[in-house]
Amino acid sequence: MSILNVEHVSHGFGGRTIFEDASFRLLKGEHIALIGANGEGKSTFLSIITGQMTPDEGKVEWAKRVTTGYLDQHAVLKPGMTIRDVLKTAFDEMYKLEKEMLDCYDRMGEASPEEIDRMMADVGDIQDILEAHSFYTLDSKIEEVASGLGLRDIGLDKPVDALSGGQRTKVLLTKLLLQSPDILILDEPTNFLDVEHIEWLKNYLQSYENAFILVSHDVPFLNAVTNVIYHVENATLTRYTGSYEKFQEMYAIKRRQEDAAY
Repeated sequence: MSILNVEHVSHGFGGRTIFEDASFRLLKGEHIALIGANGEGKSTFLSIITGQMTPDEGKVEWAKRVTTGYLDQHAVLKPGMTIRDVLKTAFDEMYKLEKEMLDCYDRMGEASPEEIDRMMADVGDIQDILEAHSFYTLDSKIEEVASGLGLRDIGLDKPVDALSGGQRTKVLLTKLLLQSPDILILDEPTNFLDVEHIEWLKNYLQSYENAFILVSHDVPFLNAVTNVIYHVENATLTRYTGSYEKFQEMYAIKRRQEDAAY
């Protein structure tokens, strides 16, 4: 099932063509690496699919009711919050549902039998959703992911105002993983991570059930976590199935064929 389709996209800056008639698709559960030389358009492509930039031509279509999470290293954290406060915002919708459930309980004392029946049905539905998302173990989940990416070493009660740029990126990445969206979009997620935290993230992404699109210059990391490669070169996108090593083999064959034809 395709959850993202990019069809016949063309885009340029100041007379320079970045993409020409480029197409892309993301299937459910695919782990995609977007690779290419610096300046070939990887960041531009991410901006186009996340709606930050409108292509000159072509269309971008997301499947209905798909949740996405984008690691934007320039996002601003709200002053006055602690790291733990920010991480808890990953579950804002769950907390809203809990409040709705508690409000139902409060109103039951003055409700008619028919209203109570409706409220109990609503409460049951909410309870099922909360349990399905492990709502009652969120604190341990926050501790687990925060520890894996090194935030517990910084201190979860530390104000975000006092964090360095790299530490803020760690907070944003941790929050994104806790949200567990249908599609993760990660731009250089290992830039500010130590070796042990890169290893933890590698293991996490290997078992990630949903889809993700990853841009990274860390070749061993790419090779370990991705199963589809999209190569950006000369304003085109080419799809290769398999690991980064498999892509290198297929790309070498393609170049030899092109050279022979030339």
